Amino acid sequence: MYNQTGEFPNAPFISDTVLDLCGLFFKLILNPTLGVAGVCSNVINMAVFFKMGLRDGVAQNFFILSISDGIFSAAALANSVAYILVQVVRGEAGGIELEMQRFYWASFFAVPFPQNVSLITTVVISVVRCCCVAMPLRVKFLLTAPRQLAAILIPSAAAILFLLYVFAPMRTVYLKNPQTNKQSVVIVGYRWAMYTLYSGITFYTSFISVIVCVVILSVNINRSSNFRRSASGPSSSNQNGRKETRVVKTVVLVAVVFIVCYTPHLLYSIVKAFLAEFTSQAINMHDTIMKTPNKRRQKKAKRIAKTTMQTSDSTVLQHHREIRVQLFNRIYELDRSMRCVASIEL
Repeated sequence: MYNQTGEFPNAPFISDTVLDLCGLFFKLILNPTLGVAGVCSNVINMAVFFKMGLRDGVAQNFFILSISDGIFSAAALANSVAYILVQVVRGEAGGIELEMQRFYWASFFAVPFPQNVSLITTVVISVVRCCCVAMPLRVKFLLTAPRQLAAILIPSAAAILFLLYVFAPMRTVYLKNPQTNKQSVVIVGYRWAMYTLYSGITFYTSFISVIVCVVILSVNINRSSNFRRSASGPSSSNQNGRKETRVVKTVVLVAVVFIVCYTPHLLYSIVKAFLAEFTSQAINMHDTIMKTPNKRRQKKAKRIAKTTMQTSDSTVLQHHREIRVQLFNRIYELDRSMRCVASIEL
């Protein structure tokens, strides 16, 4: 409907009621269900890959991925449970609600640690399998199981140390609502810009790497299936080829699940990077990056202004010094002339 000015009224694309219902569905139903399913399935995967033997690089990498995904699912489940408990104990006396809010934020900021390990492990698994396709005769000697383990543990340790550095200055602040006379816990002080930049770089790099690996492995699966169809008669090479194809399909399945699960986060991060309304602090990475040169320009301008002021001050002092010298010279000449006049009179 048109308003009196002849324009459509400004209405949100999704109403607040729909957003609240979606939030309740995700927080109360979907997230806890996925958390429980993730913990149970990853515990089973850990047992299976451990029985297969950790000397094999494939079993070793999937075992690490199961551990990190299991911890990630447990942290997400704890966050969902904390959210539910906050809603249950809301308004209770004795500080129970504040404790639940602190537990909620603790579980929320614990998620990035296993998440980064899962990202790194998924990329390593995909890249190793692509190398097996590209150079099958050399990969066993180049990418041994200990080297694959180092490729996972070293970047994971660096990521964890960086996250600890980012979250180190974090502190809790209690805000009181004057209308409801209730307190709420807010987390402040952590290095938001550094965390956003780091998360964007690692996430986009991992996402693009996994997509490229999936394309390469999918092409290899089609070639292998066409070759087996053209080959006649059972042989040991065909059996080894089928076994290798099963491994490749498993890797492709894990990578596709990774892509599907992180695509909404990818779209959200792209929108959030350019629209401040999608962030809780009303700032985005675009503004953060664009403000950095401005700050540098401001610092440079201040430095130039300070130098100019110092230069002008030194110029003024030099000018005053010259005036004083000239004045002293004139006084000296006047004194000499007065003495000459006095001597002539004498």
